[in-house]
This record gives sequence, C-alpha cells and structure tokens, in this order.
Amino acid sequence: MHTIEEHTELSIKSYLRMEERSFYSRAHADWVVGLWAAGQLGHADEAARDYATRIVDAGVRSVGGRGGFDLIAADLRLAVEGLEGLRARYEVAMNDNIVGRA
Repeated sequence: MHTIEEHTELSIKSYLRMEERSFYSRAHADWVVGLWAAGQLGHADEAARDYATRIVDAGVRSVGGRGGFDLIAADLRLAVEGLEGLRARYEVAMNDNIVGRA
C-alpha cells in the first residue's frame, strides 16, 4: 500500500509528464501551422522556417501557450470566421503528433 507521500509524488510526476507532453505537442503544432502560415504569407524555404521558429517562440513565451496562434491570426489578419479554420489546423497538427501516444 502506498503512503500519502508516495501517492503525492506519483501524482506530481504524472502531472509533470502530462504537462511536458502538452508543451511538446503545442510546440509541434505551432511549427506545422507556422510553416503553413508562412506559405500563405509568401515565405519559402529559410524564410518559412524562420517564420515558423518565431511562431514556436511566441507560443513558448506566452502564458497558456496561445502566442503562436495569436501571432498567426494577427499576421494573416483573420476575421472571426477565419479563426475557426486556424483552430482546426491546430487541432489536426496536435492530434497528428501527440507525444507519448501509443
């Protein structure tokens, strides 16, 4: 039987693993959608990779990880209707690369 301390430690480790997976999945989605958005903005090759890197950086630096999404939305000047399409792209990108998925 586990003691309360052991249970607490296991719970914390589990939470940290889930947060890490979420972080990496979000960074991957920022990269994938950032490359797509770079193409929409007319960037190619190195410029597209630089733009995607900016998107990932924005996501990492923002509270809640939405910085990449917000930056793409602003750069593409999306109206409210266009945000749903951007959200769908993020959802697909995150589901395609869920870290730790069996």
